[in-house]
Amino acid sequence: MPIRSFLLLGALILTFHVFALGFELGKTKEELKLKYSVSMPDHKTGCVTIVFKLQDEGRLGPLDSVDLGIPANDGSGRHDLVVSIKLMGDGKEKIGRVHILRSLAERATVVLKTHHMDGKMTPRTWYYHSIPIKKHLPKQKSGG
Repeated sequence: MPIRSFLLLGALILTFHVFALGFELGKTKEELKLKYSVSMPDHKTGCVTIVFKLQDEGRLGPLDSVDLGIPANDGSGRHDLVVSIKLMGDGKEKIGRVHILRSLAERATVVLKTHHMDGKMTPRTWYYHSIPIKKHLPKQKSGG
């Protein structure tokens, strides 16, 4: 009996440390002092390559992850797809690329996630800044 109580207490303690609250930052790129760019070559195959260039993590540094999310069409808040973007490069500019269908890119967002704000770590709280991709899509040419 004491072993069960001990295991239950251990499970509760572990659960307490696992959950953290995530908050979307409603601030602009400029307010967060972020420097990034998004470009998208259109391959004329129904696919695009999202090229994300990060020059400065701003007030969010250091970032925990940079992800690409495709929200579900049903408005449930769930995602059809979430993938991590590996940023590569020297200390000044980091670049990540994701090759996806254009139809998915129309719903996509790049999400910057961190446990830091203004250099202060908040272990049980994380923040994220969403970058809608649709406005960066190249215009499709109509006609043949």
